[in-house]
Amino acid sequence: MKILLPYRIPHNRKIDDYSAPVQGGGEMFQRSICENFDVEPYQIPFDVVNFDFQEKKKIAKSIIEKADEVGAEIIISNGSHAVDNGSDIAKSHIPVMSIVHEVFMFPSIISRLNNLHQKGHSIFLVSKWQLDRYNDKIKRLQRTRTEFDYLNISGFINSEYCKHKINLSDIEYECGTIGRCNREKRPFILKQLLKDTDIKNLVITNTPTTKWDTSYYNKHKHYDNVLWDLPHNEVIYNLSKFGTYFSTWDKETYGITALEALSCGVPIILNSFKDGTHASEIIPASKEHYKLIPKDDSDALISAIKYFKNIDRKEIQEMTWEKHNLVNWKKHFENCIDKTIEKFKKKNSECKIYSKDY
Repeated sequence: MKILLPYRIPHNRKIDDYSAPVQGGGEMFQRSICENFDVEPYQIPFDVVNFDFQEKKKIAKSIIEKADEVGAEIIISNGSHAVDNGSDIAKSHIPVMSIVHEVFMFPSIISRLNNLHQKGHSIFLVSKWQLDRYNDKIKRLQRTRTEFDYLNISGFINSEYCKHKINLSDIEYECGTIGRCNREKRPFILKQLLKDTDIKNLVITNTPTTKWDTSYYNKHKHYDNVLWDLPHNEVIYNLSKFGTYFSTWDKETYGITALEALSCGVPIILNSFKDGTHASEIIPASKEHYKLIPKDDSDALISAIKYFKNIDRKEIQEMTWEKHNLVNWKKHFENCIDKTIEKFKKKNSECKIYSKDY
């Protein structure tokens, strides 16, 4: 089955360029699709969201035309903007599988996704936590705008599967984290919460690529035990030396780094959202493999680090691989593709019958 995969990556890098550090979970997810399916990648400009209306329409149209050109049976889109799932893409005569990886702040996404659904296409999210946030958004919108009722989705897809089963190594850092160097992901909150302790910790992050992140970088670049701009294989190597992994961002919609930690036998500590939840709670194979702490609670973080000192790391690794192996991930993904195509065919068939009878 041929898949057209429209994608955009910072600095307009190619999807198969493994030389630079990965910029985020969306990039990794799209690579996973390319590595496991018959895919025709189709690059669109990274800054397309800043293009004018007519240019966006042209690009959306070109996606459908490219799918036609390569004989694609499905278009898999991984963005949250209009060029990814707006009215122009919704006109596609090829089924669209829209996978949303974030909680997009603008209410227009609810209308766009529901319009896709009404046209017979399919929408997938990456966690129930993410859906709950969209439902929260809809409830707020309903106070002033009656057209927002609910979000139609076809299901959930895990953002990643286990890829790097490395040998367990000696623990070098009692706790560590991985995250982009910005005020949202806040990787350096780990340093701040442990500043009055002798707990050895490591932050793995990147040099900012946008001016908006520069102030955060300048404020925290003085810390010791920080690794910058590592290629992914070196990130995993250092991650395997963590005693615990601290997921600093309370608004993760899935948490690929949490999965990577568990796949290396590293238990995870989750910095909870304001309602006392975290999206990555769905990832561990056992409740014994993670701790959920109140947001930015230093005492709770320290207690969790100590709790995991004698955990069976091999058990964590093996159970995680059993739950999140490639076979399981790929089978579920294939089922979602089939579901998308069947839904689209059924919708088109119903429309044709209705038109004829009318």
